[in-house]
Amino acid sequence: MDAIDERFAVYTVVLFLCSEVGMWAGAAVGGVTFAVITAGIELAYWLGRVMEDGGQFGAATVEGE
Repeated sequence: MDAIDERFAVYTVVLFLCSEVGMWAGAAVGGVTFAVITAGIELAYWLGRVMEDGGQFGAATVEGE
């Protein structure tokens, strides 16, 4: 399973959970919950990509060594 499939599966579960919240607490609460959880997932995904990328050079790295 690649990253696109994993993210689709995660968002599907989040959508079902937020639909349940929306059913019991109201549509606005479900929508806000979905937005906050989605923002957290995307932030974690993008921070993970930045941390895994080993191709960037730091200030102490000299090119050519």
